[in-house]
Amino acid sequence: MPVKNQKLRRYIIMSNEGFLGPSLTAATFKPSAGMVAVRARTEAVVPAPQMRVLDALHENGPKLVEMSAEGELSLRLSMPGVKIVPEVFYHRQWQRFRIHRKPARKKPAAKRSTTARAGKMKAAKAPVAAAGFDVTVTGANGSAIKGAQIVAFTNFATREGASATTGANGRATLKDISPGRKLERVYVYPKADHWGLYATDTTGSKLSHIKLKAINLQDPSLLLTQLYGSLPLTAGEGVIVGIIDSGVDGGHPDLPNVTGGLNCVSDEVRANAAAAADWRPGLKDGEHGTHVAGIVGGRGATSGFRGVAPGVSLRSYRVFPDIGGGASNFDIAKAIDIAVAEGCHIVNMSLGGGPKDDLTRAAINRALDAGTVVIVAAGNDYREPVSFPAALTECVAVSAMGRVGSFPKDAVGTSDIAAPKGVPATHDFVAAFSNFGSEIDVTGAGVEIVSTLPNDGHGSMSGTSMACPAVAGYAAYLLAKDPALKQKNGADRSRALKDALYASCKPQGFGRDYEGFGLPS
Repeated sequence: MPVKNQKLRRYIIMSNEGFLGPSLTAATFKPSAGMVAVRARTEAVVPAPQMRVLDALHENGPKLVEMSAEGELSLRLSMPGVKIVPEVFYHRQWQRFRIHRKPARKKPAAKRSTTARAGKMKAAKAPVAAAGFDVTVTGANGSAIKGAQIVAFTNFATREGASATTGANGRATLKDISPGRKLERVYVYPKADHWGLYATDTTGSKLSHIKLKAINLQDPSLLLTQLYGSLPLTAGEGVIVGIIDSGVDGGHPDLPNVTGGLNCVSDEVRANAAAAADWRPGLKDGEHGTHVAGIVGGRGATSGFRGVAPGVSLRSYRVFPDIGGGASNFDIAKAIDIAVAEGCHIVNMSLGGGPKDDLTRAAINRALDAGTVVIVAAGNDYREPVSFPAALTECVAVSAMGRVGSFPKDAVGTSDIAAPKGVPATHDFVAAFSNFGSEIDVTGAGVEIVSTLPNDGHGSMSGTSMACPAVAGYAAYLLAKDPALKQKNGADRSRALKDALYASCKPQGFGRDYEGFGLPS
């Protein structure tokens, strides 16, 4: 039977030979606004399925296409020299809780009475919604904090509760929860300059006014300062680190070493070629990349904040779209490819959580062959297996550790304290959210890490997203201080840099599957 009206899906077409291959130079694979016919796999398929080539990484490189499932099957038979993989998406690996909304249940239709005396049915009484409760969030000086997200769980296991964001007056209303109802957990995430808040076994009536503590950028107890504050301001000098993320604020006074980058979101650039220059923070959840960049190499000339390797040069490759959501494996492969071409010695990818895919693996292998080390966050799925792409053996996979005392006792990081802890007994721990497994290579500072935020701000975030750039910064320091290592080329350099990174690690007593070689220091 003919196949009609099949939904178009997006795929990446690769060469069976790897990232590049002569089979991809066929005229069929040239990007075009129009559809091209794919030879039908059976005579019953009439007309032939259609395919549109949306974008390409090199003339002989991977292509982003859309076609029906029938088109994918037909192409596999008609062009056996190519490999077809689905477009998949990866996500930021920061730790933020959200409420799980249950779908509304449909009420059964009212039955008509079968007796004459019943007359009209009485209207059902509408359920009375709880009034909710108001929360006002201020800073230490009493000023209102706008844009703070409040997440209150009545049932943490099922992620049920309510959330709201404070307005200009610092006030938010959490609806449908009575002020006296027990709240298992409450999280407050301010946008910048203050520590968040974590509270347990409380009620809305007890949270009417929340006063947050200001972050002191020169506090010696901050974890990055404890671990790497003694490194010189020139640490990482001459090393280029690519930040494949949600974009970086190159105008931040603590990030004068951002030398440029590229917007690698194919859909945005295809619609507007000038958008290629928009490597700035994405319009939704864009602060993530700036925070990551500051951890690697913030310089802190005036604020006092500094990252692990202030001497590095940073480049921003934005893969998360302005509309929010995940990053396409096609866009990530493009970012890796451009980072290598622009001379990045190290690439940081604080992302993951999608399925394993051959395109990302091919791009990473090509980077290693060129001498670029790819460092990736292990994922924040609460002791689940290491997520992709960190689980690929070619990557440096990073778990997240924290240290009691490096943040206030009522900060969000308190909820992340969990076993295993350091041996002999220390204040160090593997973050509760961190994934683990035999793929873990190293652990990094990832709980309540203070770093740069867009618009000249600073703030604290947690996640393997934060641990990853701490390790990338230390790798940059190692590369810069060893001239012989830096003079190596290609796969020899990437292999030697990974070996030097692993040799620098000190086991913390967490166990092999939680820390790999240990903490770089």
